Amino acid sequence: MAEASSAPVPGFAPAFRMTPMRAFPVTVGEIATGGQRSYVSIGGGTFVGEGLEGRLVGGSEMHLLRADGVTVVEASYYVAFSDGSFARCFGNGYRTRAPDFEGLRLALLFEAAEDGGVAHLARLAFVAEQAEGSPILNIERIV
Repeated sequence: MAEASSAPVPGFAPAFRMTPMRAFPVTVGEIATGGQRSYVSIGGGTFVGEGLEGRLVGGSEMHLLRADGVTVVEASYYVAFSDGSFARCFGNGYRTRAPDFEGLRLALLFEAAEDGGVAHLARLAFVAEQAEGSPILNIERIV
């Protein structure tokens, strides 16, 4: 009989701090499949950590407010780094008002040019959290 192997337990390491500048939401309204859809554009902001600095040069968040009060978020942020590299940071998550946390939580990945200075980011996975009222999205690398 083979021994049962245990799944690895992920750890987290602080990676980046992003301060997105969000525009006012554009409300699409009630959609046919349920919920209320809105769009929030990203008009700038900062990105710093792990020896990298950059600025947000665009992006957006698509929000779907569900009947249970949870907002599903699809995020896409474009970062111009100080070394001239560009990357897209993207992912999904939710904005919620739960007893243990109020704010935004996302799972994030990166796309970057294979020969660019931030190509290594495309081989890593991240989670992020932004408490309600805070301007900072704290991003942690999954280790």
